[in-house]
Amino acid sequence: MSAPSKTLTVALVILIIIAGIVGYLGGSMAGGGVTTTETVTETVGAATATVTETVTKSVTETVTVGAAAPEYELHAAYLTAPSPLDTHHYFFTRFKEKVEHRSGGRIKVILHPGGELGDQDEYLELMRQGQLFIATIEVSRFAAYTDALNFFSYPGLFRNTEEAIAFSESDVAIEYANKHLEQFGWKVLAITVGGARYFLSIPEKPIRSLEDFQGLKLRVMGSPVFIEAGQCLGANPEALPYGECYTLLQTKAIDAMENEVAAIIAMRFYEVAPNIAMVGWAYAWHFVVVSKQLLEQLPPDLQEIVIEAAKEAAHEKNAWGFYVERIVGLQYLMEHGAKIYWIDTGPVFERLETCFLQKHLGDIPQEVLDWLKQYRQGFG
Repeated sequence: MSAPSKTLTVALVILIIIAGIVGYLGGSMAGGGVTTTETVTETVGAATATVTETVTKSVTETVTVGAAAPEYELHAAYLTAPSPLDTHHYFFTRFKEKVEHRSGGRIKVILHPGGELGDQDEYLELMRQGQLFIATIEVSRFAAYTDALNFFSYPGLFRNTEEAIAFSESDVAIEYANKHLEQFGWKVLAITVGGARYFLSIPEKPIRSLEDFQGLKLRVMGSPVFIEAGQCLGANPEALPYGECYTLLQTKAIDAMENEVAAIIAMRFYEVAPNIAMVGWAYAWHFVVVSKQLLEQLPPDLQEIVIEAAKEAAHEKNAWGFYVERIVGLQYLMEHGAKIYWIDTGPVFERLETCFLQKHLGDIPQEVLDWLKQYRQGFG
């Protein structure tokens, strides 16, 4: 099967998954709400010290008549606000549904969106202390503990979103992450792709080939590897404040920047940089992390339910994010005047391979390189 055919097949499979998800949500939300009295007998992973107590309160929710009170409360935290298009909220909503249903009401998952419990650095410490059960963590937050995961963000390592998603769901990725993170008291249940970082540029400077990067005043993230990789493409990269990017593009102080589709829309960058070159040179990675201590406090059958629910919800999150990025997001951008350029990415990735990645091979685990080689051979 040719690469285009396989890519189309992957896209169709993802759309089928989305259709199934929508159908499930329609069914799972059916039924009327009733008022019941809920008795909480144990808390696992609250933001405060873990205690045993009994609290009676009235809540309105869909319940099964005669269901017992939950034995465990699992607290989940994430930074983003509740939104149907936000992938973190989508993940935790699906995780909650699966765990509560499959546990027969023995587990109740309590969501803390919008940074209610602090930022991701605080989530990591709360999980180490056994005061928070689960959270989504951007890969760069682990750099304070280990540099073994830095390669995830290297520009040019993953060549398209389909490849990045396949790696995120591989045993290689999960096992490698846990080998380096379990020592800190965390367990990674899943890894998801937050989205590809594409190039957007001002009207006078569309990016349609590798040559168009030459001399380009390019804003990149504040990381030395992004500066180095941008220079390899022939651009003049600079790490400038994110909050100033709209004005910098508007005044043409810079020619271009790189960002995810969702952020391009949220920050309305398309108004001043309407040319979008679909070169996903780097990716945002989000790890689904639980407190190892609190996970092991659950009975084995409930541990299995939590682990499987996280894997399934992460797979659905990847599919949903891909759908938003490639269909909903691009449609929105085009409707608002953006021009989408599907350029030949081969020369760009070849340049990043020879100029940037070859210098950093020592930072990339051999099992990851082997996985990439095998995956790409499948499209040969």
